[in-house]
Amino acid sequence: MNNESQIPEEKPKEIPKEKPKRIYWLDHARGYIMIMLVVTMFLPRALREGLLRFFLEHPENSTTTTTMNFFDIGTPAFILIMGLLMPLSFRRRKEKSGTGSAVTHMLIRYGIILGLGLLVFIIDGGEFIKTDNGVPVIIAGIPVIRWDVLPTLGLVGFIALPFLWLKSKPRALAATGMIIFYQIMLIFTEWRDYAIASVHGGILGTIFGFSAQMIYATCAGDYLLLNEKVKEKKKYAIFAIIGALVFALGFILWPLPEMYPNKRQVTLTYILISSGASILIAFVFIAIDKKLQKPIFVLDSYGKSLFLVYIVAIVLEFLIVDIIGYEIDWIIGLSVIALITAMVLILDRKEVVVKL
Repeated sequence: MNNESQIPEEKPKEIPKEKPKRIYWLDHARGYIMIMLVVTMFLPRALREGLLRFFLEHPENSTTTTTMNFFDIGTPAFILIMGLLMPLSFRRRKEKSGTGSAVTHMLIRYGIILGLGLLVFIIDGGEFIKTDNGVPVIIAGIPVIRWDVLPTLGLVGFIALPFLWLKSKPRALAATGMIIFYQIMLIFTEWRDYAIASVHGGILGTIFGFSAQMIYATCAGDYLLLNEKVKEKKKYAIFAIIGALVFALGFILWPLPEMYPNKRQVTLTYILISSGASILIAFVFIAIDKKLQKPIFVLDSYGKSLFLVYIVAIVLEFLIVDIIGYEIDWIIGLSVIALITAMVLILDRKEVVVKL
């Protein structure tokens, strides 16, 4: 008998899949946004006035102001990061479990965010705005509702999802059409009155303004995080140039009639200036990441469980201010900030990531 036939055939060794490279700067940028949210939410209001108002509070008369503060870029900065990561998350899920699973995952993710947003919105006094006679106010044929950030974050995800099937250029053209159409409607119709009354631009501002920014961000995510044909250095250089051009364009358009930046109305110039500033500020975290290439204490922890932080912060503020009726002072404010910080550090230490 041939001895070779008795030698068991060796099974080919499975090559372990390479673990996806951690993009630290995105977690750190998200962490910074969440720390700013928590700190400004629980700092005594007196500290957020005066010289610090530009950094820690919205402008006075924020619904009608023709200017914006640094503090106003928070929501667009968050949407930028969400949009950057959306194509990456979708592709990884698609490669792992198929297109159907990837779509289902996205629908569940943004459905939970939208649902939580509407729940917090209802608990926190969200309602249709009514006249003295109790009749809902209707502007531009739409009932006016008190809108907020969290439902915005959920809705923009739903709207951006179908655009992932388009290539980046037609996707960007569609977003451009949406935001220009919205600005035209603000100027020539009652949509500006609706946005002013509803706060945060209402549903219209989310659909045509913030969603356009989300779609733009997915295009940037395709190029920055998924394009393997272009060297990383060139990709980040183009990203910086786009940020600077968008930022400058916002200021160039600002002096034109009815083109002023306003957060509550979600105007074109507000989206441009906020998006450009967010991209440029991101390079602070990109530079740190290139130098350290490791997690940064506290920033990384806040960036991993951001929606949990948001919900906890909203609920605590509601309990303290609306239920107990206690005005936030230094003792309460610092205690809550310390509590939330301890929570994210413990979760991080135990490697528990609460994300959507």
